[in-house]
Amino acid sequence: MIQQAQVELAKTFFEQSRKAFEQNYSAWSTVLASQKAIMESMRSAGMPFEVAADEFQKLMDFHEQQFRATLDFMTKLQADYARLVQKQGK
Repeated sequence: MIQQAQVELAKTFFEQSRKAFEQNYSAWSTVLASQKAIMESMRSAGMPFEVAADEFQKLMDFHEQQFRATLDFMTKLQADYARLVQKQGK
């Protein structure tokens, strides 16, 4: 039988993963919104455009990976939480 403490723990884990997802989404959005400033900064530091564009793409790829990892983890924890709630109701 599923105990209330297990359900609450699953809920806490889900809420924490949701907050991590929101933070990663915000960071990725900031990078997207700052694209021009980031590119200009790299260019003013002497990087050729191609190198600056490549470095920016690496930054975007990193944030995309972080975003997708937290989304996948949040989705898994949400499913775990829903399963526990469903079992508790039986």
